[in-house]
Amino acid sequence: MQTKIDPIITVIILGTLIFLGLSAFVVSFLFFFNKKQAQYRQEKADLKARYDREILKSQLEVQNSTLQEVGQELHDNIGQLLSVAKINLSILESLPQEVESLDYIKQTTDVISQSIKDLRSLTKSLDGDFVQDFGLLESITHELLRIEKTKRFKTSTHLDGDVYSLGYDREIVLFRIFQEILNNAIKHSRANIIHIDLLFAPEKFTLAFNDDGEGFDYEEIMSQELSKSGAGLRNIFRRVELIGGQCIYKSAKNQGTQVSIELAIETVPSLSS
Repeated sequence: MQTKIDPIITVIILGTLIFLGLSAFVVSFLFFFNKKQAQYRQEKADLKARYDREILKSQLEVQNSTLQEVGQELHDNIGQLLSVAKINLSILESLPQEVESLDYIKQTTDVISQSIKDLRSLTKSLDGDFVQDFGLLESITHELLRIEKTKRFKTSTHLDGDVYSLGYDREIVLFRIFQEILNNAIKHSRANIIHIDLLFAPEKFTLAFNDDGEGFDYEEIMSQELSKSGAGLRNIFRRVELIGGQCIYKSAKNQGTQVSIELAIETVPSLSS
């Protein structure tokens, strides 16, 4: 009887070993396959992120180059024309004139002088080198002062922490985003007060924008088709994400608008990487 059982046991053991071997092979294959798939997806995501950063970098280079050319043209051409007009008015003012005419000449001279100052201020905000030379904080402060001179808005800033550089790549992106948010407020919000908070913490940087305008229905805007509305907001979110940040918009009708941009310092990618 024993001699008849041994072959069966042997077959069972061999079958079990073969089954276990096949199972181990299948498990190993699935494990390495999934690992390869995950690696492939990560490489694809990294490649897309690099591609998006390169696109953003190219867009910024074109934008900055265009704005610098516009600013230079304004400074060289319009600025010179205004300067010539001011000189001519000064000559005219020195000639014998009636008192009433002199008053008009002086008022016009003052307007042209203010126009020259505003033009110089505008060309600085168009020039990306201004951010590189003076930093993000100084650039934002300059932009707010330029807006306040229009007497349409009261602006203020609050600084918390020791100021440090985020690197030109990130600072120029943040400054252009800030300009877009500010421009939206000027065009649409009907606000009277604009306040900026800047937090320079060791682990993160935060830029917070607040206005007391009429606000808007954020959910409604973002739910609309791209061709109808919301392209500007989506572009802001995309650019913030590409420099490793997070953007939070809070707005409701008659409740103003709050925008918060946060960058984790240790994880912020460079556009050149």
